[in-house]
Amino acid sequence: MTSDRRKKPLAVLVDFDGTITTVDIGNQVVIKFAKPGWENALLKFKNGEINVRELWSYEIGLLRKNRESEAVTYCVNSAKIRQGFGEFVEYCDAQEIKIEVVSSGMNFYVDSILEANGFAELPRARPIVQYDRRGRGVMVMPDGIRDCNMTALCKCDRIWKLRREGHRVIFIGDGVSDQCAVSQADIVVATGSLLDICIDKNIPHIPFESFDEVLATVSAEFNRR
Repeated sequence: MTSDRRKKPLAVLVDFDGTITTVDIGNQVVIKFAKPGWENALLKFKNGEINVRELWSYEIGLLRKNRESEAVTYCVNSAKIRQGFGEFVEYCDAQEIKIEVVSSGMNFYVDSILEANGFAELPRARPIVQYDRRGRGVMVMPDGIRDCNMTALCKCDRIWKLRREGHRVIFIGDGVSDQCAVSQADIVVATGSLLDICIDKNIPHIPFESFDEVLATVSAEFNRR
């Protein structure tokens, strides 16, 4: 990386499910609160017949409005935040490093978990679950947030936006919905299946298990400018 590139201010994009949280909360919501049928969609996804966006849209369609409150309570009570995330956010705030949560997860649990754990002010980009006249879930994107036909939220678009603003972008993630984004970020910090994807595709990356390691990476990049 050239010295001119290093002079640009850092920005951090961080996935939610399995990255900020220790497990994929969205999967738990579907398993516990969706109507029957999601198993068939998951099998089609594993067989390569549908993509992440199609799977997620189908599963959200099996959610019902009258169970959202129950799902929120479950998520807030069961979700565990990955070690070191609070300190990581505090560091970014102190150094004025822009940070945004980018998630294909549903707004009702992403927002509730962040708020319940003291991160209500964190900027976030995620789909919104609305409900049709029969109370069936429908996935929509907030104004200014780009949909992606492959993975729901377009995380690449969030990277491109930051780059247009003059930032050097660090992306932190854990799964298949992040695989496009890692080809666009300046620095990739990966865990879970995203780590395997980076290895398989020879994408330069830094592995992590806790946000203590992520903080060390971001701090080193910040001080290298």
